[in-house]
Amino acid sequence: MSDYKINAHVTRMNRHLPFSPAHDQIYEEYQKDSDTLDIKTKALDYLIEAVKNGAKLIVLTGDAGHGKTHLCRRILEAHLGYQSSRARELLLSSCNGYTEIINANGEKNVLPLRIHKDFSELEVPEAAKFLNEIALDDACITIICANEGRLRAVVSQAKSSGVAGAISDVFHQSFNSGLCTLDGRLHILNLNFQSIAGFDNKERSILGVAIKEWAEDAGRWNKSCGSCALQNRCPIYHNRVLLSQAEGGCGSRRLNRLEQIFATVERLGGVVTVREVLMSVAYLLTGGLTCTDVHVMCDKSREDGWQYEFAFYNLMFAPPKKIPRDRLQKGIPVLSYLMKLDPGKRAIRAVDDRLLNEGNVFPDGQLDLRLRLYLDGKQRTLDVASGIDDINANPVSKKERSQEAEQINRVVTSLRRRIFFDDDDSQGTLLQRLGFKYGDIFTKILSGSLTAQESLLYKNQILSGLHMIQGVRLNSKANSLYLVDPAFGKATSEAAIIARTVPSTQIQLLPMRLGWTVSVEQSVHSLVRSVNWIDRHIIVRFERVEGKADDLILDLMAFECVCRASAGYVAEEFYAHDLRRIRNFLGRIAEIARGDDSQINLFMNGQIHTISLDENIIQVNGG
Repeated sequence: MSDYKINAHVTRMNRHLPFSPAHDQIYEEYQKDSDTLDIKTKALDYLIEAVKNGAKLIVLTGDAGHGKTHLCRRILEAHLGYQSSRARELLLSSCNGYTEIINANGEKNVLPLRIHKDFSELEVPEAAKFLNEIALDDACITIICANEGRLRAVVSQAKSSGVAGAISDVFHQSFNSGLCTLDGRLHILNLNFQSIAGFDNKERSILGVAIKEWAEDAGRWNKSCGSCALQNRCPIYHNRVLLSQAEGGCGSRRLNRLEQIFATVERLGGVVTVREVLMSVAYLLTGGLTCTDVHVMCDKSREDGWQYEFAFYNLMFAPPKKIPRDRLQKGIPVLSYLMKLDPGKRAIRAVDDRLLNEGNVFPDGQLDLRLRLYLDGKQRTLDVASGIDDINANPVSKKERSQEAEQINRVVTSLRRRIFFDDDDSQGTLLQRLGFKYGDIFTKILSGSLTAQESLLYKNQILSGLHMIQGVRLNSKANSLYLVDPAFGKATSEAAIIARTVPSTQIQLLPMRLGWTVSVEQSVHSLVRSVNWIDRHIIVRFERVEGKADDLILDLMAFECVCRASAGYVAEEFYAHDLRRIRNFLGRIAEIARGDDSQINLFMNGQIHTISLDENIIQVNGG
């Protein structure tokens, strides 16, 4: 119909979906200027500064999709003055690592670039030869892109000599020193540390910028959608409204919740790349629908009620019927993490009372809250903004009761998801709503602002958890960590030999960024400042007398495991991987700094006993 419009912006977003025939637009080299979203990242700022301050070799490493090729295109624009379209042409034609790319205006005082946009295009021996031919005193700046696995293989093949040896040194020391460079000439920018959800008071996250750019740009939406006869029935446009600043500011709260839940995925060990962010945002806004799909579906069904499954909060946790789950999770892997965090599957009494008993939580007439339900043997479209009161079915058989229960479950699940994004923290913080009982303690430690009393409280809780994981069930609170001798593996309720005792004064709780000691002068080259950063884990640091330390790394899931163990129960099967890793760590540090062999610490019946041999007489202390 002539009153139906096609929004070019929706078409553009569909080209970022992995299940779209035109999905090649998600790759930097093949993007059009109209499709691109130039998000300014801290990695780009660091790259520009490194080039400006005399860097000779810069290695960009990280998983596919983190934006290595994008950074190469942006440095061609920022350093050599090329337009974006010409820079993309150079990515395809001249970024082989050998061709010198000079300034676009022929300026002689600007050093040329040699860029190799992907080491995966070379065989390992050929890439190693390329490294050995680089000179750090050359009148040219070399930029290499390589994922971490390929970089390790190439450096190893090059036998760690020359430039390859220097890369190996900087790369391996970066994990201990927290620095991207040792001398200012060779930099390794590790994009695997880049977060798409981390933000501060000054700048939004990469995810937040993408959503604001694509959802709030009125020029991209109003020109076509404003004159479309189906605007009020379109789930794509409705998602745009839900995620923008409309509806009394709720859009900002929903955006914050989106950033927090993606940050939770990263703190659970998930890796989310910039490419995956663009695919996720395109999917959450469109649900894989095009404007033509919406036209057809609206013509096919004159009544609403089908749009709810395309609401962004339902798309996050359950795929629409038109997209198979395995295909969606393979194309956008972060969705497999999100589906495990579904708030629609968690029953919280205070929340459910509001949704189902109090009512008036949502305004009537919203497109995403109109559901088509199968009741009494026929399809009915209901507005469920006030809960399930309007579901007045009269089941007379077991089959009909099951059908009614299934329909009610659909309604309740959708309402729980919606209120999860609309609520403030009065009904519990985000991590509590997702089932992480100790998640707030985790984020509090990551804030790095613990008081002395809080630090002692949380430290004692972790010590109790580590004791329980070893099978040491003490009758009283301990201010030291007792480490079971590795030969015993895990203590029994009867007895175990204690190999080492670590006083709580020698234990620290640190956020990830404070695990490195970086001076003020070095901080400009720190990993924390080189990328958009988020603290993903805490460090339980066990200090030794000789000045060294042993670090136990706990992500959100492992931290939850330890804290739940402190309450007296260890879920062996659910936390099997984390428990195995923690026990192996404790067993390893238990062997360090063993005490005098003439004295043995014994755990028995909930108490620690000291057994010593003095004048051939056995002395027992501790009851």
